[in-house]
Amino acid sequence: MQKRLLIQAVLCLMTIISFGQVTYTYSGKVTNESNEALVGAQLRLLVANRVLGITNVAGEFYVETDEPSLKVVQIGYMDMQIMPEDSSIVMVEKSSLLNTIVVSENKRSSELKNATISIEIISPDLIANTAPTNLEESIGRINGVQVVDNQPTIRSGSGWSYGAGSRVQVLVDGVPILSGDAGQPLWNFVPTEGVDGVEIIKGASSVVYGSSALNGVINIKTRKPTEKPFTQVNTSVGFYDLPQRKALRYRGNKRSSVSNITAYHTGIYNGLGVTLGLNALNDESYKMSDYDKRVRGTLGLRKVVANKNLIYGLNATYQQGKSGSFLLWESYDLGYTALDSGGTDNKVNRLSIDPYIKWVKGKFSHSLNARYLGINNDVDNGDPTIDQSNNSDLIYAEYQSSFSLPKKNFGAIGGLVAINTETKSPLYNGTQEAINYAAYLQLEKRWNRLSASGGARYEQFVLNERSEGKPVFRAGLNYAAAQYTFLRASFGQGYRFPSIAESYITTKVGPVSIYPNPTLESETGTNLEIGIKQGFKIGKIQFLADLAVFQMTFENMMEFTFGQWGTVAPPLYGVGFITLNTGKTSVRGSEVNLSFQRKSKNIKIQGFVGYTYADSRALEPAKAIGVDNINKQLTYRNTSSDTTDDVLKYRPTHLAKADVMVGYKNWTFGLGGTYQSAVQNVDLAFVKWPISDYVPGVQESVDKELTAYTLFNARIGYAFSKTWKTNLLVSNISNSEYAIRPADLGSPRTVRLQVTYTIDKAK
Repeated sequence: MQKRLLIQAVLCLMTIISFGQVTYTYSGKVTNESNEALVGAQLRLLVANRVLGITNVAGEFYVETDEPSLKVVQIGYMDMQIMPEDSSIVMVEKSSLLNTIVVSENKRSSELKNATISIEIISPDLIANTAPTNLEESIGRINGVQVVDNQPTIRSGSGWSYGAGSRVQVLVDGVPILSGDAGQPLWNFVPTEGVDGVEIIKGASSVVYGSSALNGVINIKTRKPTEKPFTQVNTSVGFYDLPQRKALRYRGNKRSSVSNITAYHTGIYNGLGVTLGLNALNDESYKMSDYDKRVRGTLGLRKVVANKNLIYGLNATYQQGKSGSFLLWESYDLGYTALDSGGTDNKVNRLSIDPYIKWVKGKFSHSLNARYLGINNDVDNGDPTIDQSNNSDLIYAEYQSSFSLPKKNFGAIGGLVAINTETKSPLYNGTQEAINYAAYLQLEKRWNRLSASGGARYEQFVLNERSEGKPVFRAGLNYAAAQYTFLRASFGQGYRFPSIAESYITTKVGPVSIYPNPTLESETGTNLEIGIKQGFKIGKIQFLADLAVFQMTFENMMEFTFGQWGTVAPPLYGVGFITLNTGKTSVRGSEVNLSFQRKSKNIKIQGFVGYTYADSRALEPAKAIGVDNINKQLTYRNTSSDTTDDVLKYRPTHLAKADVMVGYKNWTFGLGGTYQSAVQNVDLAFVKWPISDYVPGVQESVDKELTAYTLFNARIGYAFSKTWKTNLLVSNISNSEYAIRPADLGSPRTVRLQVTYTIDKAK
């Protein structure tokens, strides 16, 4: 009897509990203020912040829970709290400069104001309105950033390193776009037609981004498919104007032309996001033997499985073309004529395949990114006895997981990375293999106004029989001193292992040789920075001021060094380039940037102005760094053309840049400018016999301070309709003569006309 009563009591209690629980159903659609569906918006619990579901390709959602209210979260938009009866969710975009969403610092979305390190942003509008033939042009417009011979440098963290490894990591959607053999950014392989913005980290970021992030990171973000299709075709034609000095006109009075066409389409079809891109370029260049003819196609596929909180897809790019390279001039008087009128023709084929998968499970977010990059270069240098053709295959994979405890304002992100590169070429003395493994972890914690982050990474490199591993660390603080005032401080370590090219390359560019250095040691560095961001408003214009003071220190810095390294024989007596460890160096300086924007119905203003001061020094100028072909022991000091204060080579002290765009009704106007102070120090070999006899005029260009220049560019556009728009762009308006680096002059005035055809169903 008692047993039966107990069973009845339990059943009764379970019935009461089951009737007491209420299940709420949430279903509807999430859009922005333009009525465009938001894909991947997250529905989260209010307190636990756990993800219950995400919106599908149509912005639709369906979840069941016992919670009477939820919140909807989407990157770049204000969080919204919803009730079960809310079926049409319209999210409001965060428009403040301080609230701009960035992903580069910690490989996850956060607001710019909370960054612990300097980050610059290139907007899609700036890229679209300046009609770049490759993204290198847009990168070079940003304050504190220079690109010399395709190599980016930030705050004078690098000098001139033709064809050598980059100290700046370059990524597309978080995946590296550096070549496996030389560690060079593949600028013309980046699909400029689909770029949705660029983020630039200034300072060592090796903990999260690995070996090549010693000096910073450039992360290129591409446009994602949306429910409403987007199609755009850009075509531009133009010419390089005649230089002012008649001696520079190696083609007589004939102007070189440049033409470029891009086509881009993205949309969602039967639940599958599709992206298609095409680019064709014909650039005759302004220098002898320097040209670029290429065709590139891209394909992207993206699938959102909302009920599994899953996104997966694949991106592929193929490019083929032919290009020529210019290394040194014939003389100062013949600055656009290649040395000995020689050049190198390169037929290139490149293929990348990038599969990825991302999924969310409770408080955890996971991603797996992979890449295959195959490059084949068929090189014709005019000498059948020298084979410079080469090919390389790179396989990259990275697993990343992040974890968050919102109630405790704590987050963690970690990952595993594996990279394998194999090259086969006489250029690199046969077959070479490089392997890189890494593991990293970064923690973040926030207390009221203060946030802190810290992390560590361990890198392991294997280059043929050589093996080496090192840890690196970083830490950062951000303090919200007031509503629009944010103080920051950061410390970061960097580490870069020599590339295959730096270690094994043996080749010629015209009469000049490039030599290998298999004993080259890895370089390390540290970056210290303190800064402040201040937001304010004048009238209807938002401003964001940023001031930073920084110090970079490098150990065993690798520098491309010009001298006599080969066999002592005429005509050039072994002249050429080699990469050497040049000892300990430092770069100290400060930087100030002011960005601004105003958005209204008829008027749109956006732009920036910035200045960078960088004092770069060799700290071990008397240290032996090598021995030349006459057994002379070399130091940084006795290989320098100017030993005053032991300033580092190929670096300006002052750099200022500005750009402003104004849109009024159907018109757009743009004006940009760059100022650079003179480069004080170059390789002594450039101005000393015998090299000065065979590459004459470098000293003359130094005396004329051609590396000190002020350049302006302008553009004007008119939109005939929502579909058709035209832009007229002029660079180097004054047709000034200037030098990028020794024995290489910059571009004369260029004029281009761009016509854009756009169908955007979201508008």
